[in-house]
Amino acid sequence: MRVGQVAKQSTYPLWGGIDGFDPKRGSAEVASYYLAVGAIVGVVLGVVIGVLIAIAGVPTGASTIAGAAVLVGSLVVAAVGYSQAGVDESHLLDLALLDDDNAPRAESLVEGISASIGLEPPNVFLLDEPQINALAIQGPGRTGAVVVTSGALELLTRLELEALLARELVKIRSGEVGFEAKVRAFRRVVGRFWPGAVPTVYTHAMLGRDIAADVGALTATRFPPALISLVLKAEEIKVQPTADPKRRLFGPFWFIPELRDVVTAERLTEISEF
Repeated sequence: MRVGQVAKQSTYPLWGGIDGFDPKRGSAEVASYYLAVGAIVGVVLGVVIGVLIAIAGVPTGASTIAGAAVLVGSLVVAAVGYSQAGVDESHLLDLALLDDDNAPRAESLVEGISASIGLEPPNVFLLDEPQINALAIQGPGRTGAVVVTSGALELLTRLELEALLARELVKIRSGEVGFEAKVRAFRRVVGRFWPGAVPTVYTHAMLGRDIAADVGALTATRFPPALISLVLKAEEIKVQPTADPKRRLFGPFWFIPELRDVVTAERLTEISEF
C-alpha cells in the first residue's frame, strides 16, 4: 500500500510529496455526517407530525407544510450543531497541564518543532499512564493541544519524544485535529443511540491515516530511525481498549490506537522506506 493512495492533500506539504490531510475535503465529509442525521431525523419527525395533523382533520396542504418545516428545522439544527462541534475536549480526559517547570524537555521540544513547521506552540497536557502514547485534541479556545502520557516522558529518548510530539503537532498544523474533534463530537451524540458509531476495531482506513501522520512526523524531524525506535518501544507496552465511554471516543486517534487488532508492521515498513 502506498501512502498517497490512502491519504489526502495537505496545506502542510509532507516529505516526499506524499498527500496528507485536506481540510476542505475533511470539512465537507464531517458536515455530511451531521446533515445526514439531521435529514433522517427531520424526515421521520416530519412524517409523524404530518400524519398526526392529518388525523386531526387539518387540510392536507397544511400537514405537508408542517412536515417540510420540521425537515428544514432539523437540517438547520444539524448545521448549527456542526458549526459548534469540536470545542475544548480536554475535560473529557483526566489531564494535567504541562509547562517549563514540570516538563522542560517536552516544552522545549514542542516550541522547537512548532517554530520549524510554522505553528504557534500549543498547550501540552499530561495523561498519567505507563503506556507510551500521544494524541492531538481540540484544546481551550478551539486551538489544538497535545496529550502525552507519563510513560512517554519517562521511557523515551529525546529523539523518540521529538518524533512522537512532531507527529501530533503536524496534525494540528494541517487542521486535521479540528476535523477529528468534530468527528468525535458527532460520535459522542450518535453513539448514545447506536454504539457502533464509536469504532472498537482497527481498520485499513485508520492504518492509512496513521501512516500519513507518521510521514508528518518525518517531515518535521527528518530522522526515520527515531520514529522506528519509538514504534518498537511503544509496542513493548501493549495499549488496551478502554471501557470508559468518553475515553473510547479518542480510541482511533492515538499514536498507537486504543482499539482491537492494531498492527504496526505496515507502518514500520512505510517509515523504513524514507
